Amino acid sequence: MANDVLAAPPLLREAPEGVTAAVAPNRVHFIQQQALITVILSYQLLFSSADAPISGIKEYVILGLLFLIVGLMVLPARVVEATWFPVTLALGDTVITSVMIYLSGNATSDMYFTYFLIIVIASTCRTLAHMMVLSTIVCVMYTAMVYMIHAGGEDIPWESHFLRIPFLLIMATFYGLTTERVRKVSREKSDLLLERNALTNYDPLTGLPNRRLFTDLLDKALERALRNDQLVGVLVLDFDDFKRINDTLGHTMGDLLLTAVAARLTSCFRKSDTVARFSGDEFGVMLENIASPDYAARLAQKLQAAMAPSLSLGGHEVVVTASIGISVYPLDASDADTLIKNANTAMNHVKAQGKNALQFFKADMNVRAVKRLLLENKLSKALESEELFLHYQPQLDLSTGRITGVEALARWQHPELGLVPPTQFIPVAEDSGLIVPIGEWTLRTACTHGKAWHDAGYHGLIVSVNLSARQLTPQYDLVQLVARVLRETGLDARFLELELTEGMIVNTSESTLTTLHALRKLGVRLCVDDFGTGYSSLNYLKRFPLNTLKIDKAFVQDCTTTSDGALITKAIVALGNALKMKVIAEGVGSDDQITFLRENGCSDIQGFAFSKPLPLDEVTDLLKRSQTRSAQ
Repeated sequence: MANDVLAAPPLLREAPEGVTAAVAPNRVHFIQQQALITVILSYQLLFSSADAPISGIKEYVILGLLFLIVGLMVLPARVVEATWFPVTLALGDTVITSVMIYLSGNATSDMYFTYFLIIVIASTCRTLAHMMVLSTIVCVMYTAMVYMIHAGGEDIPWESHFLRIPFLLIMATFYGLTTERVRKVSREKSDLLLERNALTNYDPLTGLPNRRLFTDLLDKALERALRNDQLVGVLVLDFDDFKRINDTLGHTMGDLLLTAVAARLTSCFRKSDTVARFSGDEFGVMLENIASPDYAARLAQKLQAAMAPSLSLGGHEVVVTASIGISVYPLDASDADTLIKNANTAMNHVKAQGKNALQFFKADMNVRAVKRLLLENKLSKALESEELFLHYQPQLDLSTGRITGVEALARWQHPELGLVPPTQFIPVAEDSGLIVPIGEWTLRTACTHGKAWHDAGYHGLIVSVNLSARQLTPQYDLVQLVARVLRETGLDARFLELELTEGMIVNTSESTLTTLHALRKLGVRLCVDDFGTGYSSLNYLKRFPLNTLKIDKAFVQDCTTTSDGALITKAIVALGNALKMKVIAEGVGSDDQITFLRENGCSDIQGFAFSKPLPLDEVTDLLKRSQTRSAQ
């Protein structure tokens, strides 16, 4: 059970925003410094010459300096801690020191520099050891200067100068001790402030932020979201039947359960998200900068899955479920309190409807999110239920009239929903991660069909399979998968082409580049899809081992209707040909477009003008007819 207990977060051991270590020492520090300067000046005045301008009133001046110290001690805190006070005091020190040394008759003395050096040392040393070392050095310098003056033949009062050496050491030691004591008091006050902050802003049981801190952080997040035009999600969740567990096993076991589920809760979210305990078994989560409300729903579903495994409490197996309410800024509210209230209202609605579910605050948002989640749940079972199948869209060589390749496109036939459009289930698969097993199934099925076509005599036919960005991550060994599928299906690697979107290539890493080179080493062809829609760059066309360039249909559709579309399409075709890449125009929908592309050197086309995506048997018949026509 120890692994399920959540330790206090690091925030409790760090100074919160706006709290600094030097909370109170400023006032004491500057009064201390002024007192030291007063002592030095008083000693200087006592040893001034009898004919000095100040000789007759030196006692009154010393008394005045003492009154100055008293005045500093009674100054209001708001004055002493003001930003202008340190500068003002420093300037005052300089003026007073200069005037007093001048009036004492020592303005031309070689000791002038020594006094100021002592003041600097006393003001800058951070520890007693530093103070002692530097003061000793000054005293050695002082003695050397006195000796050199005496050696020069000047008559100086030795006893007055040597009396100053131990006095300076005692004075420096005193200052060091008192300064260190001030710093110690400051640290204690700072620690006390941190402890008070922890008690005020954090839950003592779980170490999570409490409702007060959560609301403050949410306010700041909403300000950032307003500036950056972002969405912020708020989840309020309550553990179902927690009171029954508390009553049955006792409050001690209930506290252990809360710390364990808090640990599970924090593990489900990003570091940028904030998880808080509001009260009892009620928790809140802030999701900053989310792409859509559906993202909050997916995280809530992830949380419910994390709660599913049972917990062992005192020998009892306990299963915890959660009711979750969701609100989204700015769709549901524009302030923190209302967002939390709306999410809480949605959570209570879940409780009333049977618990262990999630609910958006707005009904229409709830319908869309729940529909998407239901679609995701059904999609996760589609492979097992053999509901997925492939259609193939042929690619035509304009010079020979032969079909040179086919692109594999996943389709989903659900027993209740019917034929689900790919525009609906592919984004869900991408967001949920289901695209990985679906992509692997597509690759294996397409390679199996490709091998069957080659065995049937359709030699040279290339099978194209689309890749997802998830399949290019270092955690997913794409090269090993492709090699295994090719080995198991028997398809020659030369006749498999993997398609990547332009965005995937532009945002790739060095590890991805290594993966692509490894695929080319296997003999697999690589194609950049939707060229021209992303950050088109000659640099990545040079760096990446690409074989085929596909012109995006947006340009193809405009090539015969606008001059810009024609120019862009011509330029892409010329670029591909110059790089000795195969150029395929996709989305070709008319004979005029075919004519334009043929005249401008485009080698292959793909689109409804030739054929729509077809089931396996129909594309096989089309291959047979295409081969027959070519033979004639």
